[in-house]
Amino acid sequence: MFANLKKAITRTTAPKIGPDQLRRALTEATGGGVDTMLVHSALSGCGQFTAGVADIVAALRDNAGTLCLPTHTYSYPAAFGQAGPVFDPLSTPSKNGVLTETFRLQPGVVRSINATHSLAASGPQEKALTEGHELLDAPCGKDSPWDRLVQCNAGVLLFGVSFRAYTPYHTAEDAADSPYTYELGTIDRLRYVGTDREVHERRSRRQSWTPRRFAEAGDLLERHGLVKRVALGRGHLLFVRDSAKVQDFLVERLRKTPNFLYHDCTAPLQ
Repeated sequence: MFANLKKAITRTTAPKIGPDQLRRALTEATGGGVDTMLVHSALSGCGQFTAGVADIVAALRDNAGTLCLPTHTYSYPAAFGQAGPVFDPLSTPSKNGVLTETFRLQPGVVRSINATHSLAASGPQEKALTEGHELLDAPCGKDSPWDRLVQCNAGVLLFGVSFRAYTPYHTAEDAADSPYTYELGTIDRLRYVGTDREVHERRSRRQSWTPRRFAEAGDLLERHGLVKRVALGRGHLLFVRDSAKVQDFLVERLRKTPNFLYHDCTAPLQ
């Protein structure tokens, strides 16, 4: 009861953000837009938006040639050795918030086929980024949509969230060949509906669930000038203009200290 009351108070006291204020902040953060942009979001992290969610998506589209949002579903097996629930890219809802689900359902949006870490995209690079995800043995590794975003120097916008939400961290860990990237001994039997509308099964490594220093690493990236911060409401927009530069920065450190991003690492973040 008290938790619900706290949420209600937070909603009613949150600053109201109008469409013009949002568009100004987006323009300032992105410098007028980028060719490809990934957006991680939690609208409540900034306040109450007076425009509808579809209008927020439209504002994001105005700042990206190809707009991408995570539509993770984490459709893991209930127990080791069992097959996971069937992921359908057309109907399985995203667990990354209302903005991602609104975007996923819009006409013409393409979604990669991956039972745990799918990506939705719309724009000239949508197919190049999303195709073939179901054929890989790791959700965020080499040749995945997340790796392709880095390879095309995509911008990344953290909209009301911290760097805890930055999925390309997993791609950097994989690229650095860190032994801490995946859950040791865990190979999941993931099921999905393919482009032929038939159910298929794929074995995949599972991203490690060990707590990471993701938020702290984000502060480090900002100190090194790789992140731009723009205030919006009670929160911020954090913008990475070039995810490839961030990847290089992280991979260099991960190769020296493989558990660099892990909470129990004693190496300083510098």
